[in-house]
Amino acid sequence: MRTKKQIALFVDDEPFLQEALFAVLEAEGITCVSTSSVSEAMAYLHKNEEVSVIVTDIMMPSGESYKNIDSSMAGFFFVDEVLKKFPKIPMICLSVIGDQRKINQLKKKGVLYLRKGETPLDTAIDLIKSKIRGFVRF
Repeated sequence: MRTKKQIALFVDDEPFLQEALFAVLEAEGITCVSTSSVSEAMAYLHKNEEVSVIVTDIMMPSGESYKNIDSSMAGFFFVDEVLKKFPKIPMICLSVIGDQRKINQLKKKGVLYLRKGETPLDTAIDLIKSKIRGFVRF
């Protein structure tokens, strides 16, 4: 029996920060795809509905298709768009935002929040794999 391909879509304008995550996840058979704006990520999702998990930043470019969205809010807009159009794809927010009210809003929407630069690599990897397997629901 052939297993379903596992794809982790990363949405971040600083992809070099994800190199260690990619190395470990890809060694475990998870395909990692990197996009750097909301426009790129949405285009990818519309073409590839087999995404297993989305790991997104908050502060990033909105891109050509969403020029009216400010970069400081692009990740929140992206989360809402994914929830509307692809509600079955689990999401993790990996960002430096510190506003607890905004973090709580993400959590209420079922998005796991991890603080970039503070979450240990092993923890981030374990949580990404758990989301792919459907074990973690926040």
